[in-house]
Amino acid sequence: MPMRLKELARLLDTHGADLARWPPHARPAAQSLLASSATARRLWEEARQLDAALRGGLAGPDAAAMARMQATVALAVARAPLPEQPSGGGLLRWLRPWAPAGCGALATLAACWLWLSRPEPEAAEILGAPRFLAMMENRE
Repeated sequence: MPMRLKELARLLDTHGADLARWPPHARPAAQSLLASSATARRLWEEARQLDAALRGGLAGPDAAAMARMQATVALAVARAPLPEQPSGGGLLRWLRPWAPAGCGALATLAACWLWLSRPEPEAAEILGAPRFLAMMENRE
């Protein structure tokens, strides 16, 4: 499906002028549109100039500042208190380490298996509608 100028402009705003950063499925349609449309080439050139201006205006990371920031974050993590363990809980607190994560699902499966594997009731035990109606008619 051919790409429209509006979609090209949206992709240029989102991913920039470097087609290598674009989603792979959009690249061929964009290249085809750029080859056939002067307006598309003008939009691409504007996006390319904006990318160059943004790259030129950004200073590279300062190694000393990065090291200070990493040390500050590491110190904050080291000083952070451990999460509080739930108080009380009695039996659940003692069983939690031995209970697998899927314990609830396992219990549900076991309950379903027990319910489905129960023996079938005898036909005489089932009180269906026909038998109930027959009992009602013979009440005389």
